[in-house]
Amino acid sequence: MHMKKSAIGQLRLFSQQLLQPSFRHAGELVHWMGAMQAQDYLGAKWSVGLRLPGATDVSIERAIADGEVIRTWGLRGTWHWMAPADVHWMLGFIAPKILQKQAYHLKQESLTASHVKKSNKALVKVLQGGQALTREELTAVLSKHGIKTSAYGVGHLLLHASMEQLICMGPRRGKQFTHVLLNDWVPAVKRHEPADPLSELALRYFTSHGPATVKDFMWWGGLTLTEARKGAEAVQEKLESIVVDGETYLLPANMPAVQKKSIIQMLPGFDEYLLGYTDRSTIISGQHAKKLAMTANGQFNATIVVNGQVDGIWKRTIGAKDVTIETTYFEAAGKGVQQAVTAAAKRYAKFLGLPAVWG
Repeated sequence: MHMKKSAIGQLRLFSQQLLQPSFRHAGELVHWMGAMQAQDYLGAKWSVGLRLPGATDVSIERAIADGEVIRTWGLRGTWHWMAPADVHWMLGFIAPKILQKQAYHLKQESLTASHVKKSNKALVKVLQGGQALTREELTAVLSKHGIKTSAYGVGHLLLHASMEQLICMGPRRGKQFTHVLLNDWVPAVKRHEPADPLSELALRYFTSHGPATVKDFMWWGGLTLTEARKGAEAVQEKLESIVVDGETYLLPANMPAVQKKSIIQMLPGFDEYLLGYTDRSTIISGQHAKKLAMTANGQFNATIVVNGQVDGIWKRTIGAKDVTIETTYFEAAGKGVQQAVTAAAKRYAKFLGLPAVWG
């Protein structure tokens, strides 16, 4: 099947649950997506919420506190939402590569394998009995055990413990994040153990992110090209393929026809619609790509997506009584698009439980 490149984004809206959401609960959605980027906590909650009809910030926060979704260091060693059933097998599969890369950072902090072992032991001991402690509290615990390092070093020790399936993020204490024992949060009865983790990861990815290329899968999973090809080949009979400009894309079977009606989305920074692919030229032109990507401190701007294409960026300022929305279009936007963006902004404000104010 051949298709125009501009249609790829619209098909991704469907597979990513942005067009016709089919789930009602956060855990079901995250399981479908395989894993969802969760760098910016407020934005990451919106990434889940905008894919669940009727969801609110309060309901997503409750799902996190109840352990319906897990936030931990995941794919590529970055923060992700994961479904409880998937955390152990997915971390078991991806951790060796990530920890190998982390060895350099540990060395830079003068942290040895002995320090890591000692840190893991101290963390497990202090978090037993359902304890949920903040990073600052865990830093103090490590210091008492003779592990005195920088905030950067503590972060790498916590990442290491997460990759070894010892800890994960727990419920928030006010506005502070806590860590808990993963085995307390996800008991053995809730775990899924796929026969082949690589093919399972590939099927999850192409089903929830397709159309996508093997190189996109390689990026998303932090894999080698050989691994990505092997995973894709193992599940290709369960997928369909299209060729666009000589590039092969895999996607779920029985995808709907491309929608002709206008579809407007206001996505947070770090949303899977952008971060799930290494090649974003299918959804944003090269001349505008630098406007959405990285800011000085490594953040992605939130995006305005029109019919699958990124047409602008937006910013939020959450106050005590309202949320201020500022929009910037890459090119002049028609009245219809502006009205649709206003409606999308109001939906976000409703998610927060606050009135929207235009900046």
